[in-house]
Amino acid sequence: MGELWDKLSDLSKSNMYPFHMPGHKRNASCGMDTALLFDHDITEIDDFDNLHDARDLLRTCQNRANDLYKAGETFFLVNGSTCGVLSAISAVTADGDTILTARNCHKSLYHAAYLRNLNLRYLYPENIEGYDFCGAVTKASVEEALGVNKDIKAVFITSPTYEGVYSDVRAIADVAHRHNIPLIVDEAHGAHLGIAKGMPEGAIAQGADIVIHSLHKTLPCITQSALLHVSGSYVDRDRLKRFLRIYQTSSPSYLMMASIDDGISYMTRYGDDFATKLLSYHDKILANTRKLKHLIVPDYSVIADPCKIVIACKDNSITGSDIYDHLRNRYALQPEMACKSYVLMIITGMDTLEGIERLIEAIKEIDKDIDKKINKNIDTEIDTVIEDKADLYDLYNAEDTKKQVDSSNAEDKINPGNLSIAESRTGSYTPCDIKMTLTKAWDTDHEEILLDKADGRIAADFVNLYPPGIPLVVPGEVITDKLIDNIKENLTEGLNVQGISEGRLIRVVKWGK
Repeated sequence: MGELWDKLSDLSKSNMYPFHMPGHKRNASCGMDTALLFDHDITEIDDFDNLHDARDLLRTCQNRANDLYKAGETFFLVNGSTCGVLSAISAVTADGDTILTARNCHKSLYHAAYLRNLNLRYLYPENIEGYDFCGAVTKASVEEALGVNKDIKAVFITSPTYEGVYSDVRAIADVAHRHNIPLIVDEAHGAHLGIAKGMPEGAIAQGADIVIHSLHKTLPCITQSALLHVSGSYVDRDRLKRFLRIYQTSSPSYLMMASIDDGISYMTRYGDDFATKLLSYHDKILANTRKLKHLIVPDYSVIADPCKIVIACKDNSITGSDIYDHLRNRYALQPEMACKSYVLMIITGMDTLEGIERLIEAIKEIDKDIDKKINKNIDTEIDTVIEDKADLYDLYNAEDTKKQVDSSNAEDKINPGNLSIAESRTGSYTPCDIKMTLTKAWDTDHEEILLDKADGRIAADFVNLYPPGIPLVVPGEVITDKLIDNIKENLTEGLNVQGISEGRLIRVVKWGK
């Protein structure tokens, strides 16, 4: 166990009686279902330090985390990566400043921009060819943007992305530092990087100034546990600590901090075993899904992160939502997320071989079911043509269609460049017209109108697809017909679209504001 958990255990066994918070008084025998947590749940008392002024026990725990990640300094986050993003952005900007950010970042970045009244200059990563999600942020795009916008105070990117795409952090950090500004990397989905044998290098080692990790996403830690790392001299650390005190709760959970410390201790001792299992699971999935006819699981050339398994469709024969439903309802496998053309699964070194094999068999069976359905439909078409005494030309075309379907098993069809994914792009973000700053648009008078009537209006609220929580539209941006169609398609697919009210209403800035 971790040091903090051991100390909490010692307290629970001691004769020390709690005339202090929490109100459950560590009474684990009260009969409540959650009482098993009570005897280790405390507030800031003697011998247990204070997260907001860590000098003893918690400082030692944070230093242990820093020893693993090898940053300049590491801080526990008990409000998730969200409070890390808010603190990082606030620490490197003043009211009204400008930052450069990728448009496909998590909503917490936009919330930080709102709170600091920031101007946003966007990078628009291109979609990976044949897939419905964004690729990497490029060094060239950052260099070009910084060359044009001399007032930018920081660069903010997400790497790896939700789907597992890495950007060249080292190259981007070099560009940012040549312009004397810091690089912040939301590495929430990359807490496993750089800390075990075989794991890819993380953003800390590549020169990022602030890196935020959601430990709970890929490591053995409870939900909401996270870390913030700061390195180098581009960030005022006292200012950063001030904002951590502002955005973190004044009553940090010792259960959560114990989970962070225990997870760090576990990865320090068993990280290589964790990584070995993860890589073997990932390789096993890829090896057993190479010859699918209609589905595809992209390999490392597309998805570099070993924790991410994307299941996409080659030929529009099934939607991501349908794959999701099949996995969950038929096979009792809960995916992380579904989009219109793919499903995302997260695997870690804590998975079991039995679970991985169930996933492989489910993918293969779904692929076979798609093939049977397509062949049945084609055979029906051919029978109809013959019964109607159609000419030989029509019959030839019907048979040729069947040959084309059968040929999808050919090796060259697995090349992502040949895939035909649905035209509408859930993950595509294109330059849009920005009429107001985020802060002004979100704070101004607004009204709700029918989504179909919103073309040309200024958004007064976010519309997010959740997960992952990346905005489809940001307050201040002009709503377009293309965006409206995209939102409607997501709603029709049954995806979780936040920001659209019942009756398909969207919030817009009132005319004249």
